[in-house]
Amino acid sequence: MGKFLSAAQIEGFARDGFVTRLPVLGKDEVARLNALTEAFEAERPRDVAWAFDIKANLLFDWVYELGRNPRLLDAVEDLIGPDILMTNATFRIKNPGSYVDYGWHQDSARIEVTPAFVIAYVALSPATIENGCLRVIPGTHGHVRPFSLTEGPGQRERLVARVIDVDPDAAVNLELAPGDVAIFHGNAVHGSAANVSDDRRVAILYDFTPAAGRQNVGMGSGQLVRGRDLHGFWGHEPAPEPGLTDANVLARRRTLRTYHENVLLGPRLPGETVTFPDRPY
Repeated sequence: MGKFLSAAQIEGFARDGFVTRLPVLGKDEVARLNALTEAFEAERPRDVAWAFDIKANLLFDWVYELGRNPRLLDAVEDLIGPDILMTNATFRIKNPGSYVDYGWHQDSARIEVTPAFVIAYVALSPATIENGCLRVIPGTHGHVRPFSLTEGPGQRERLVARVIDVDPDAAVNLELAPGDVAIFHGNAVHGSAANVSDDRRVAILYDFTPAAGRQNVGMGSGQLVRGRDLHGFWGHEPAPEPGLTDANVLARRRTLRTYHENVLLGPRLPGETVTFPDRPY
């Protein structure tokens, strides 16, 4: 028995590479987070595309604080141990009729981390088959599989890895209620289809990495959210100020320029210019 997860859930994660339907957030907290998300979209529409992308935890204090939720971290600790870095937070929003189809992939394909990180999908809306819920193929988290590189959906100039040989019939649909969390292994093959419903799908995805984890290429960075870092394998990031301030924008920019080789952006190719979604003004 762990701090949050049962022994059966921990064993299931080791076997299948994911655990799902974890009740982490209450209705009031979900409503508050949706209100903050929608207010930003209404007030700062031209900033949504870049600010809701990589390292949103460096821009929004409420995204950072959600990643420090004790129940969420208890579940993560049960899977990766007590010394935890938050190494990314990214919004994943699919509006009704969204064409975005995240093909089959492993988040660790281009840069592996050992021991592996986990990804927590925090549902702020229902996640259903119709609106493009996360799909995971059980038992695929043992190693990185052969992949091809393509441009990411809605992510211009970002190369993403797509697994070459996949059996989609083996996939499990991770349907979730608002406030539920699914956690999956960084090596697990997963994807999600287009939103063909009339409902919006809203989630924030967090990468949580054991402080003892080490990238096989380059050096990443993160915010220490629990325990200690006795290893020095990761650059340390600051906590954001309230609001989308210039200080937060500049701190994120410095971080991504300094630690450009990370799981989401991948290794820096010869002659490649450092680019990432950033404030254009």
